[in-house]
Amino acid sequence: MDYHKDRYEDCSLIVFENNLPIAAFPAHKIDENTIASHFGLSYGGIILRKTEVLHKTLQIVYKILFVLKSSKIEKIIYKSFHKFYNSIGSEEITYAKYLIKAKLTVRQFSSVINLNDKLEMNRTRLRLARRAMKMGVVIKEVDTFDDYWNNILMPNLNCKYSAKPAHTVEEITKLHNSFPKNIHQFNAYLNDTIVAGATLFETANVVRVQYNSANEEGRHSGASDLLYLELIERYFKHKNYFDFGTSFDDNGLNLGLLNWKESFGARAFSIDTFEIETKNYILLEKSINCDDRKLIQNHHHH
Repeated sequence: MDYHKDRYEDCSLIVFENNLPIAAFPAHKIDENTIASHFGLSYGGIILRKTEVLHKTLQIVYKILFVLKSSKIEKIIYKSFHKFYNSIGSEEITYAKYLIKAKLTVRQFSSVINLNDKLEMNRTRLRLARRAMKMGVVIKEVDTFDDYWNNILMPNLNCKYSAKPAHTVEEITKLHNSFPKNIHQFNAYLNDTIVAGATLFETANVVRVQYNSANEEGRHSGASDLLYLELIERYFKHKNYFDFGTSFDDNGLNLGLLNWKESFGARAFSIDTFEIETKNYILLEKSINCDDRKLIQNHHHH
């Protein structure tokens, strides 16, 4: 989160037990009384250790709400973690949200391929990918971002949406240098000229498309289709999930973009935003017994 810390007023929390960090909640201020589970991240929420059981998770949520309430924070805008990013996929936090009466305010979804149980790709996709191969399109992983950013991504976003990518080329380069194993740039070339590309973020089980863009030639030649065919069937076939991201823009759902993702076999996995009132920590008291409560009240918060 470091590279964009000037854009957010941080309000992250770390929960300690016997001086060991056991949970983290990346967050930032919205206004005096409201914080948000971090908008600058692809996914957020409360981050727990794999070993955490339900009872302990409820204590952690209790503690976080209690500390925030004592610091005059009344409300949390909580963008929940997509379950498939969680390495064991458990949902203790989902149960905690129910107990504290978290209110669902926004539901979007990401288009995701479950790589362990893939659907057939649409024939058009395969036909276009074959066309690209015949034309001699080459797919390569590269370690610089300038070519893609300057020649494909920025012109495309500018012309279609008068928008800029969320990362500048300097920022994505800096991120890649810090996390070389997790950030990838794949480009498609026709006659040695870049025509399409994808910037991917890789986690333990998921590969996520952060930026996807092609020029007219990249679309028409099928280079873009070949690129994704290769990413799904070859480069990342060992992962559990291939996440194409959301298809929402300023006008709501972009059906053209969604159809394209679905034609590779992607389906909707929901991404939900909740509003949580910090005073509802009280609703967890029944679930965590009295001894815990004393222990929690006596904790210093860091």
